[in-house]
This record gives sequence, C-alpha cells and structure tokens, in this order.
Amino acid sequence: MKALFVAGGTGGHVYPALEVAREFKNSGAQIYWIGKENSLEHEFSKREGFSFEPIKSSGFRKKSFIEKILSVFYLITSFINSIIILLKIKPKFIFCFGGYLSLGPGFASVVLRVPLFIHEQNSVAGTANKLLANLATEVFEGFPKSFKRNLENINFVGNPVRQEITSFTHTNKAVTSTNKFKLLILGGSQGSTQLNSLVMDSLNEVKDKKNWEIVHQTGKADREELNNSYKDLNINYKVESFIKNMGEAYSNCDLVISRAGAMTISELLITHTPSILLPLPWATDDHQTSNAKYLESLGAARVLESDNKNISELASLLTRLSVDKEERLSMINSAKLANNQEVTKAILKKINESIKKDT
Repeated sequence: MKALFVAGGTGGHVYPALEVAREFKNSGAQIYWIGKENSLEHEFSKREGFSFEPIKSSGFRKKSFIEKILSVFYLITSFINSIIILLKIKPKFIFCFGGYLSLGPGFASVVLRVPLFIHEQNSVAGTANKLLANLATEVFEGFPKSFKRNLENINFVGNPVRQEITSFTHTNKAVTSTNKFKLLILGGSQGSTQLNSLVMDSLNEVKDKKNWEIVHQTGKADREELNNSYKDLNINYKVESFIKNMGEAYSNCDLVISRAGAMTISELLITHTPSILLPLPWATDDHQTSNAKYLESLGAARVLESDNKNISELASLLTRLSVDKEERLSMINSAKLANNQEVTKAILKKINESIKKDT
C-alpha cells in the first residue's frame, strides 16, 4: 500500500506526521511525503527512507497585498503539482497535517477521489484544516472539539509524540523523595526572550532556592545574558541553548515552566510532568491559551498569563509547588489518567477501517 503524507513548515506539523508515517511503514506501507525542499521534513524523509515530493506554499494571514498575490500563485501551482504527483504515485490515501502546505494536495485529492485524512494538532483548528475538514474522509483531533462544530467524521485521538520522548513514559515518574526541587524551564522557542525575562524576574523574588536545581533551555539569543543572571542567584543551575534529549529532561524534573504549543502540551501529558504554562500572547487565534486551559482543566498544569504584572504571582506559585509534593503528585496522576499512549495505532486502525469500507 502506498501512503502519501503532507506536512511541513514547523516541527509542530512535521513530528506528529513522522510518527504516524513510521507506524504505517512498520505495517508494510510504502511512504511518500509532500513538503518543502531543503526543510525539516525533507531531512526526515531522507533519513527515514521516504520518497519525497517538493512543492511550494505560503500563508495568507498577516501578509502584504503583494505577498498574498504570491500566496495565491503558490496555491494554484501546488494544486497542479499535487495532481501530477497523485497521478504518478497513485496512493491509497493522502494524510494532511495542517498548514497552508496542505491545501493544494488536499484539494487535489478531492478532485481525483483519493481518500483524504487530516490531523489537527492545536485546540483551535487552523485555517487549512477548517477548509479541508468537510472534504475529508476522517478528521483526527489532538485536542477535543478543536473544530468547534459537529461533524460525524471527527475523531479525538490526541497528538502523536516523538519516539525519543515516549520511551520515557514508563519510568514510573513520581515525586522525588529527596529535598531537591528540579525545575526545567523551556524558554528556547517562539517568544522566548519575553518568557525568559519574566521567569528570571520571578526567580529573583523567590526567597528560598537553596535546594533547587534548574535546567534552563534559553535559545541561542538569550544564553549568555541568562547565564550571567543565574550567577547572581547563587543557585545550582545549567543553561542550555538546546536540549537534545527532551524525554530524559522531562523524566529528570519535578516541574516545567513553558509556553503552550500543542506538541509541548502532548509531551507534558505523555511524560506525566507537572507544569506552569505561560501561553504565547500573540499566537494565532490565541490557540496557546486554549491549549494550556485544556491541560489545566485536566488538573495537570497551572496557567498564568505571560505578562510582567504576574511576576510576583509566578514567584508565589513556584514557591508553593517547590515544597508541596502532594500538589505535584496530584498533577502527575491527572496526567496519567488523561494520557493516551496509543495515538498512532488508533489512527492506523481507523484509516485502515475507512479504506476497507470504501473498497
């Protein structure tokens, strides 16, 4: 069976697609991938042995008039190129993971009557997936009710998480019996400078940090400045531009401070890691706040607005969670109850059932 995947742009689209593609490859499928040339998805396709088909695409939102005209041109050409690719490959189905890259291939699949499946990673569905949802054979959600409407073909399954992280989910993560409090700060992603500054100001207000151990992922831009700031705190710390083994990092900490991207939420959930979430204030459709509120509703996280007015509140929350092991244990147990570790298998099963029904 030939399976065609469409994902690109950011790791938030690419990583979930990669895990599902691996699941289908392991079941005997031949994997093809549509994406942008010389990109993250191109690199993964070469490494995994997938056949790669490049197309161009560009979003419409927050663009100038000339850029929007160019985006329309890319959409038309990606649609035509996708028709050619689909006729050449003749896949059993096409699976799109959102973003404007999905539109051309998604529309092409409808024209050629190739079964279309889509997956939405965020709690608020993106524009491309909203357009494709009514045309798809099945729709998969990373968060419940992300489409805000009732469609018979919607399936809430969760987000597929990277293998290097899921391998740490069975380590019986529990509240440490020592007096050490291990804090992991993820400030190396989008909007990191604002988050890093807010967190450092809060840490300065926390009075007792003598038993704390902090690992702070800063991103390249802020590493040197934050390293100097930590020296003044007289605390056990490690500043990293990038953390290579995130599964191990989650497993070794008692609490995470982070933005609220869809995949971060899913990783926190699957590793049963308590967190304080500071959603990116200017995220599209404020989807990070919705993501964070979902995890908070499960009891697995605490959420604060990422604003300097909350410096003291964040300091107070950190102080409480650093000593209140029962509250952290409650957050861990809430994550365990909500976690679905078999996302890729559930997707594989549903797609196979849908294909058999149509043949």
